Amino acid sequence: MFLSKKRPENERRSRVPQTPSRERPVFSYHANRSIREGANQRDIDYQQQPKIRRNLRSWRSYTANIAIILAVLVVTICFMQLSNKATVQSVGTPSGELFLRDKAVYTAAVQQAFSSPINRNKLTVNTGKISNDLKKQFPELKAVSVSLPAIGTRPTVYIQPSIPSMILVSRDGMYVLDTDGRALIAGNQVAKLSDLGVPAVNDESGLAIRAGEIALPKSVVVFTTEVVGQLKAKQVGIGSLTLPMGTNELHVRPDKAGYYVKFNLHGNAREEVGAFLATKQYLEGQKKLPRSYIDVRVENKVYYQ
Repeated sequence: MFLSKKRPENERRSRVPQTPSRERPVFSYHANRSIREGANQRDIDYQQQPKIRRNLRSWRSYTANIAIILAVLVVTICFMQLSNKATVQSVGTPSGELFLRDKAVYTAAVQQAFSSPINRNKLTVNTGKISNDLKKQFPELKAVSVSLPAIGTRPTVYIQPSIPSMILVSRDGMYVLDTDGRALIAGNQVAKLSDLGVPAVNDESGLAIRAGEIALPKSVVVFTTEVVGQLKAKQVGIGSLTLPMGTNELHVRPDKAGYYVKFNLHGNAREEVGAFLATKQYLEGQKKLPRSYIDVRVENKVYYQ
């Protein structure tokens, strides 16, 4: 009987040769990592592409908006600017325009006013001050208004002259007066003084007269113009009108007459003219002429000499 020989324990356990544990894991880690990183990078790039495109569009839109805003600002700044080359236009009655100065004088003053940096912009221009300054500089102007253009840069200034009422002749020269008795402008500054068609009154009071200030009380101007109007209506020519010094009288010398008429400035102009016309008619009917004057200063009484 044959007995089998036992193999050693070590021989029965055969070992399969294996690759060292360090080599495969290292190789596998690096290979997988490279694959994963490449895939992840592609995923990241793919995911970031829309964001990049959105950012690019946002930047372009932002740049376009900035450009539009800047363009609007530039247009607005240009639109709000005012030129000092303003247009000057006169409005009012032809009689008032007759004593206006040369238009170039007003134009130069207006351009000077709009030369100020404050008045070169529609937002900061002070139209009220411009109007007041021009009225002070030129007393003959009753009103001044400034019109700003809705489109454009050239403003328009409208000047309205006062209505002349009489010409006052004094030791200081001749002045055009308005209905309030204010001296508007010196006679030597008016090119067509005789064309105004207003009465000339000699002032013997000796008071100084300055343009822009009151030269006569308004009541005197109203009374005088009423007397002149009444006499003209009756075709009575007027040779001269005088305000004597120290009295409240108006002396009117009829045209080509050797006498004058004494009027009371505090009386009723219509009644006094009526009394004079009635006396004149009576004396002419009697073939009598006053040698010196006819006095109608007292109500309901007439004296002549």
